[in-house]
Amino acid sequence: MYRILVVDDEAELRKQLTTILRHKGYETDEAADGLEALEKLRGGEYPLVLCDVRMPNMTGLELLKQIQHEQIPSALALITAHGSIHDAIVAMREGAFDYIEKPIEESSVSRLIEKAERAYHMLHLMADSAPQISPGDGKECVGQSRGMKRVFQLIEKLTRVNTSVLIRGENGTGKELVARAIHYNSPRKDAPFVAVNCAAIPESLAESEFFGHEKGAFTGAEQRKIGKFQFAAGGTLFLDEIGDISPLLQVKLLRVLQEHTFTPVGSNREVKADVRIVAATNQDLEKLVKEGKFREDLYYRLNVLPIFLPPLRERCDDIPALVHHFIDKFNLLHGSRITGISEEALDCFEHFAWPGNIRELENAIEHAFVVETSDRITYFSLPEYLRRASKHMGHFKAATLNPSTANPITLDLDWEKRKEDFEKDFIVNALKTTKGRINLTAEQANIPKNTLLRKIKKYNINPRDFESNDMSL
Repeated sequence: MYRILVVDDEAELRKQLTTILRHKGYETDEAADGLEALEKLRGGEYPLVLCDVRMPNMTGLELLKQIQHEQIPSALALITAHGSIHDAIVAMREGAFDYIEKPIEESSVSRLIEKAERAYHMLHLMADSAPQISPGDGKECVGQSRGMKRVFQLIEKLTRVNTSVLIRGENGTGKELVARAIHYNSPRKDAPFVAVNCAAIPESLAESEFFGHEKGAFTGAEQRKIGKFQFAAGGTLFLDEIGDISPLLQVKLLRVLQEHTFTPVGSNREVKADVRIVAATNQDLEKLVKEGKFREDLYYRLNVLPIFLPPLRERCDDIPALVHHFIDKFNLLHGSRITGISEEALDCFEHFAWPGNIRELENAIEHAFVVETSDRITYFSLPEYLRRASKHMGHFKAATLNPSTANPITLDLDWEKRKEDFEKDFIVNALKTTKGRINLTAEQANIPKNTLLRKIKKYNINPRDFESNDMSL
């Protein structure tokens, strides 16, 4: 469980909070004021900070601003007396996570921690797409592929505003996960998150599903029904596959976005819509607009700050971290003890195109869990279609089943030896072609850079040997 930093100039209150938190199984640390807290935050990891509003040396609001300025990955929740609630509300507008009032009650602390954990969990899942790296100074930090760094930056911005969001990306790239991350880290986190698959709702029922209906509004309407917009009141309504909604529903959705009201089917009363819309699609909405299948005004209403999720094939450097995340997940789910993945299996993952993206990768790893009998995922426990697509398997067959071979029985049929011979020869020739330039080799040979460096080390190859060599393949 993650650590919580308790910051207050009253020793008794710090002790009270620490006792409550440790009783619930959390690790805690203490600071007597904002300056001491800042030093601890710079030197350690505290996903949550519980901080008094008014303190000597540095107030809670000043600490919040410094955390944001230094981009410290900690959420700050405030402890406030009745007379300083206004300060807490101001801090919430500035980006504080939440606040609790004095005198401290255990139930209030529990509710706050539960919300903070949920938000932390969503961001943690997003960060699982980012591998951990160890830079030259020896400190471990979190790194992401370039595309996902942009996504994380946009999520952080969108948690502070109330604008509509449009998430674009192929199936399986994690659009709903991004929507949940935005919701659970926004001021709407205490209200419902309601997800709707627009493509799964029959057109005849769509208006009732979204806006509800009155009793007797149509044949079969035997009682009043609450629609999705009312279920999500105060929270977030996630509209997946937004490109599939009908022209009539597009008109009604546009009105909700413009007027912030809607009318249930069969009713004359207007209902206030206090809902944030997060939409998602894998379709080319610009093309649908040109074809007259999607309203241009609705498109612009939704597309204020779009998020484009890159497909997995464009973020191969993230695959190792995703693999280990799913290994941890399925170890817990299946009660297994898989400790890692073989280089051959990981290479297969890193060279596959993944048309089903992260969802397909997850399914492949779960398949391996069912088949694997050792303590590591191996090449031969992968789904058959992945092994058929594997470049290594293709080269193995080409080398051993060549019809021009006069006497195939005399070939060395040791799988590992032939595969390693091919790998080493391929990398040496690629480095000769690029004159030892690592980045260019990775790009031209279509090998993830981290895989290339690992193979260079494995086969004891020195790229500098080829810096002045003009040979090519």
